[in-house]
Amino acid sequence: MTRLLIVGGAGVFGRRLAEGLIATTPAHVIIAGRSLSRAEAAAKALAAAGAAALDRDTSDAAAIAAHAPDIVVDAAGPFQNGDLRFARAVLEAGAHYLDLADARGFAAAFPTLDALAKRCGRVAITGASSTPALTHAVLDHVCAGWRAVDRVHAGIAPGARAPRGDSLVRAILSWVGQPLAVWQGGAWRTRRGWSHCRTVRVAGLGPRRFALAETPDLDLIPARFAVRDTAWFMAALESAPMHRGLEAVSALRAVWAAPEKVAGLMRRAGDVLCVVGSDIGAMFVEASGLDSAGDRVRVRWRMIAPPGLGPFTPTLPALVLLRRMMQGEQLAPGAKVCVGVVTLAELEPELQRLGMTARIERTRLRSAFQVALGADYARLPAAVRAVHDGASGSRFSGRATVQGSRSGAARLVARVFGLPVPGADAPVTVTMRHEADGVEVWERVFNGRHMRSRLRALGPGRVRESFGPFSFDLAISVREDALEMAVEAWRLGPFLLPRVLAPRSDASERQDAAGRFRFDVPIAVPGVGQITHYSGFLTPESVEQSAPAALTAAS
Repeated sequence: MTRLLIVGGAGVFGRRLAEGLIATTPAHVIIAGRSLSRAEAAAKALAAAGAAALDRDTSDAAAIAAHAPDIVVDAAGPFQNGDLRFARAVLEAGAHYLDLADARGFAAAFPTLDALAKRCGRVAITGASSTPALTHAVLDHVCAGWRAVDRVHAGIAPGARAPRGDSLVRAILSWVGQPLAVWQGGAWRTRRGWSHCRTVRVAGLGPRRFALAETPDLDLIPARFAVRDTAWFMAALESAPMHRGLEAVSALRAVWAAPEKVAGLMRRAGDVLCVVGSDIGAMFVEASGLDSAGDRVRVRWRMIAPPGLGPFTPTLPALVLLRRMMQGEQLAPGAKVCVGVVTLAELEPELQRLGMTARIERTRLRSAFQVALGADYARLPAAVRAVHDGASGSRFSGRATVQGSRSGAARLVARVFGLPVPGADAPVTVTMRHEADGVEVWERVFNGRHMRSRLRALGPGRVRESFGPFSFDLAISVREDALEMAVEAWRLGPFLLPRVLAPRSDASERQDAAGRFRFDVPIAVPGVGQITHYSGFLTPESVEQSAPAALTAAS
């Protein structure tokens, strides 16, 4: 019988992992932790085989070997300091190692144990938890056979009444407000932890406010799936005061060096505020890109955990993997992160056993121009179609010439709408994001100046483009070898403005002799004259993944 030592087995997640193992396997489970009395109480309540006193921060190989474990699971944490001493001691004690770590630095450093694990003939796996194991199991399933992955957004939202300890709060505070490397817009950028908040509506849960969270997925998703645009992981607190409180901590991090010192205070505040929240948790994973047929799609997986069951979620990948190991599966010796190791098909029965509900929704994403043009879309030149359907990518770059106006009034209008400044042969990049079928967002950067618009198909031959509060209804058509667009109406918010004052624009898109996408956009205002005229070309931008500096240094 397999002797399995769970360090932190009396804690929030370790206790639930022990419960799952005892309920579904014949394992000889030993509950271990710093406090022997607490471990003994948990072992008695769970009917575990025994209890032991073992401090992960101070135990060496001899202390671990004294318990003669076949497998040691570290469910204690926190893992944010990236210290591998305990995992190393487990391997030196002759046992396999597994943990529930969700810390980015810890996962990045973990492969340094590979040589030791192979020398010992043992397996060492980190991250057998919600992130990264469950996230990647979902992505491996929903993105199977895809030609390209453009964007991934994932998030976790525990219920307000979910149990939390000081160590968990301290772990979160360790990265809130800290600079994080994030793959965004096809490049590594620096963002603050718990920033860039936005409301996400999760079916079955309702709207919750999410913020950027540091997890191993920020590194692993771009690397494993060659994400062309953005890979984002978020977390949400149901309690609005707690969520806003962390936003304040994030903003103050520059002048508040150690917010971890108030972890106990924040945990107690959460215990008070949780009375107005629920105990329902959720997780979602959303990916968009080109599927095996070349169609642009968005697939969203979402899971809802009934009251009290959310804390079981991080334990399920470990439970599945431990069961396989106890059934005699021989995993190759070495140290690795738990991605591509556990499948969604293996996890789904565990979700169902606990009463959790999971659902996958697939949506085809056509551009506003595909929807509005219908069958005529196929008549467009290949380079024009490639830009609008995203077959060659969602990011394009090229050169443009921008002509302005000498009129002060025209220059003022151009500034109000964020139009590009005049310049010859200026660099230009365009990023297109499909929000829904027939809805897309264009981010244009002309020589460092940003211009953002949202396009939506209104009906046959009509598209609405919005710049902030202003929107313009465009009549679009395919004539000979070009896509032509003309303004037919304009609005301020919901209010239709006089057509006689509407900007004049007869824009066109075509394919040039070199096979490139070519655009020409003149814009004039009655009584004012030309305010801008920009023209140029775009080609698909090659996106190459590279590790962020933090990951390179850690490895």
